[in-house]
Amino acid sequence: MVSGAPTSIATGYPKQLNLTSTTGWDGVDNVPVMQTVDGVTYAYVLFDGYGTNGAQVVKVNCATGGEVWRTTAQQTPGSLNAKSGFQLSTPYLDDSTGTLYVGVISAYTYDPDTDEYLQNSKSKILALTNLDAAQPTVSEVLINIDGQINTPIVKYGSYIYFGTWPGGSNAGKYYQVDVSTTSYTYKTFTPESYGFYWAGAVSDGTNIYFGSDNGKLYWRKAGTNFDSSSAGGVLDLTTAAKGASDAGNVRSTVMLDGDKLYFTSQGGYLWCCSFDEDDEALSIQWKVSLDGTSTSTPTLVKTTSGTTTTVDIYTGYYSGFNAGGVQVTSFTQGSAPTDSSVATIATGFPVQCSILYSDGYVYFNTNSGTGCGFCYPASGRNLTADPEDYTWKTANDTYALGGMAYDNGYLVFGNDKNHLYVVK
Repeated sequence: MVSGAPTSIATGYPKQLNLTSTTGWDGVDNVPVMQTVDGVTYAYVLFDGYGTNGAQVVKVNCATGGEVWRTTAQQTPGSLNAKSGFQLSTPYLDDSTGTLYVGVISAYTYDPDTDEYLQNSKSKILALTNLDAAQPTVSEVLINIDGQINTPIVKYGSYIYFGTWPGGSNAGKYYQVDVSTTSYTYKTFTPESYGFYWAGAVSDGTNIYFGSDNGKLYWRKAGTNFDSSSAGGVLDLTTAAKGASDAGNVRSTVMLDGDKLYFTSQGGYLWCCSFDEDDEALSIQWKVSLDGTSTSTPTLVKTTSGTTTTVDIYTGYYSGFNAGGVQVTSFTQGSAPTDSSVATIATGFPVQCSILYSDGYVYFNTNSGTGCGFCYPASGRNLTADPEDYTWKTANDTYALGGMAYDNGYLVFGNDKNHLYVVK
């Protein structure tokens, strides 16, 4: 939840930047990272540069729409040296050290039997520093990581966290890397099977929580015991009390509010879980059914009137590349919602990203062949009467998978044609 996002598009906006002259299915498939320095707002964008350029990061001035710098093509100084392809890991900007941590898929081979680029996948974590210079410094943090880094990178204390996905039922790893020194020591947790895809971690100060494919929610103790078998556990959503056999993959980042953990799953559910400190166990508090598959990290908004607090949780959902929308689950704090608590705000397009909420409006992208960015009122709509009652939208373009980033009055998002949009 933020405040001050635009409810109308200013003159001269949206600005569209074409990051490359060639296009494909993969382009900007994560969320830009934003920063405001001395009143000037910038966006750092990880994208697929295609061909010999490989993965790249560009720094954009949101006011002018101009590039400040970009990393170079493969095998040249200042390059990420990462192969072209889907780059699904949202970077993390550490303002305290001026470091942008970037996870990229650096190698793979094509498997013609499955038509997938999964064979022998390798990934790496890089640190970009000197971000205010004419060109950043690119340093290796961790290389030759097995599998694809497809989750966001997050940082808690001295550690960054991310997960890997090797495809199918093969076991991935979740990493804890100490970035307090350049020795970059790390520990990993490996489940019995399945990997981690879009499933970013959250911390309550003691434990780290993250979901996985095959309907699992894991927790680990942060710090020196992260990899210890006695320092964590798992909640199987398919067999636990209040669970669902069709829970599906957990491909959303976990959102924490107080002692409650919220996330969605591809079985079409919004979940609320909690952790019992005494029993050191996770349990399901409630779940509700959405109108389709969801990979959207829940966005929670509270409104208090007198002694009553209303909770609204916004999530995206989709059914293929043609259908879906945005829904809100509303209930009184302290109670549990039911399926009837879920209402639809916007419909008619697939929404795989997380929903940005600002001052009574929701903002999101659509992952369709005519994908674009939308601003909708968060409540008070009559979908039957007017299913396209949006406040504003950008022009139809192409698949926009990652969500919008916001800072200082600017919204930024990208799509599979490597078009970057800046809205004010």
